[in-house]
Amino acid sequence: MESLNIPVRISDFGKIRSEEFYYVDKTGLIAELLRAKAEVTLITRPRRFGKTLGMSMLESFFDIRKDSRTLFEGLEIETNPLLCREWMNQWPVIFLSLKNVDGLCFADAYQQLVYEISCLYQEHAYLLKSPVLSELDKATFKRILERRAEKTEVSRSIQLLSQLMNRYYQKKVILFVDEYDVPVAKANSNGYYYKEMLNVMKSLMHSLQVFLRAQVIW
Repeated sequence: MESLNIPVRISDFGKIRSEEFYYVDKTGLIAELLRAKAEVTLITRPRRFGKTLGMSMLESFFDIRKDSRTLFEGLEIETNPLLCREWMNQWPVIFLSLKNVDGLCFADAYQQLVYEISCLYQEHAYLLKSPVLSELDKATFKRILERRAEKTEVSRSIQLLSQLMNRYYQKKVILFVDEYDVPVAKANSNGYYYKEMLNVMKSLMHSLQVFLRAQVIW
């Protein structure tokens, strides 16, 4: 009897594929999303249903900084070579997870949000070396990266990163936000400043709605 290497609590598509864990092929979702041509896509499923793994798969497929051909060998999407040629590793991608934005009070939770955004900026710190950024852009980028940014800059941080990546790559940005509702849900369940956290998240998300160059997947 064949032994299956089951990926318990592993949501990293690259790790699952490269280390030969058992994987149920869901790459057909890629073509489905591209056919829909939606500016914003909301993926709603029960807990532990594979949403994070699905987003990790999408990130691996689209991210221009990666070469994911071996990860998708033998999977359904490989049977569509034209789509793969046009979209695989051809687009700048932002992947932000908010699952760890938690705390016993609003201040703690807000600092967790600042930390997650700082980590995201660290991932894209190569932009600081680019001539497409002005000195003002670089100064704001560094404040966010070093967790010294004002609340307004934090609320506009994803919008700014999207704009800078769009300028750098000269291509539209694809944004994935995982567990987008966690900060507000935690604030509600822990009994602290629900409205204040809601306002922070509304500002963060609203800044993306006015930046129509990005395709957003929640």
